[in-house]
Amino acid sequence: SPSKKSDYSSRRLSYKLAEGSIAAYDELVSRLYEPEERAKFEWALGAIIQGDAKKIQKFLVFYGAPGTGKSTVMDIAYKLLGGLVKDGGYVAMFDAKALVGNNNAFATEAFKDNPLLAIQHDGDLSRIEDNSKLNSIVSHEDMRINEKYKATYDTKINAFLFMGTNKPVKI
Repeated sequence: SPSKKSDYSSRRLSYKLAEGSIAAYDELVSRLYEPEERAKFEWALGAIIQGDAKKIQKFLVFYGAPGTGKSTVMDIAYKLLGGLVKDGGYVAMFDAKALVGNNNAFATEAFKDNPLLAIQHDGDLSRIEDNSKLNSIVSHEDMRINEKYKATYDTKINAFLFMGTNKPVKI
């Protein structure tokens, strides 16, 4: 059905949610992940779709050797949520190292379009200098957005973060 003003929605997915077979998804994900780990990222995706992720103060780190399915699962989430915000979807790409370092004034620019999910396929949180920006994003606090060539402004970041990494996270 077409969007109405009363829906309070400014974007919509390019497809309709409908029941269907998930046999291929089941086969792929059950080969890549143990049931407990699968339940975690499916819970996170469900929270994003339901709108509950705006209240949940967590982020997911997919840790493991190259070729273990980290990016595969994040690609599924990317496609499920319609791709990048700039293309009408609900996903942004972010740089975790920029968020926890002291030298990137534009680290929060990735959240300027208020994505529901922010992804980094190959992140590095093995050396954290300052985790205050990361904590504020995960806590959905008001943050200062600093875009190049624009005035700074404050906004609440509602994104749930997914990061893939080959290195252990040290917080």
